Amino acid sequence: RRKPVVFEFNLEKGYEESYRIAFEKLKGKDKKQVCLNTGAVYDDRNEIICINYLNDEYLVNCLDGSVTLKASGKSATATERALILHHLVEAEDVPLSGRLISFKEIPGAGTIYYQTYYKRSILPLVKSFSGRLEVFLKSVERLGGVKESYGHASGTVRIFPRVPVTYVLWDGDDEVAPSGTILFDESVTALLPAEDIIVAASFGAYRLVKVAQPEADGQKTKG
Repeated sequence: RRKPVVFEFNLEKGYEESYRIAFEKLKGKDKKQVCLNTGAVYDDRNEIICINYLNDEYLVNCLDGSVTLKASGKSATATERALILHHLVEAEDVPLSGRLISFKEIPGAGTIYYQTYYKRSILPLVKSFSGRLEVFLKSVERLGGVKESYGHASGTVRIFPRVPVTYVLWDGDDEVAPSGTILFDESVTALLPAEDIIVAASFGAYRLVKVAQPEADGQKTKG
């Protein structure tokens, strides 16, 4: 019974260590160039980087490494800190290509991590929005995303300013099960390591599910 707790503790500990390593790298980087690479904004007077993450502004203090939500001052989770710092230190200054690719097309990632990626990113979307595609589209809108024309319902959400992710759903019927996919601009490989692409896609999926909750509660109340 204690194994899941131990696993979660070790996982969070791993993210904390990963975050600390990334922060050490960030300290040695040109912060203005980091912001050019990521679409973030640098306050050189206070040595703070402000970056939009899933439609919220986060502040990265380049002196102490803290990562907080600008609106509330709440600290980011260990996973969020690691993801944000990895993006800041790994991103290159590349434009969007305009060519969308699936996770399986990401070099060195598709075959190795696909099952993990599917369980953490696609499956939660399919389970949550099957038969509720309008709710899904409203969630996309709530995250500042835009509707797309793929599948039965689709929308693009920006995980970071230069990391758009497109979520696509197909509704099922008596013969075909509901399904989904996630598409990335080809430039994502220069903006995030493969493991973090999984985290980014899954966090986007979870946030879509989370912001749909008021809509779901409303539907239950009306019923």
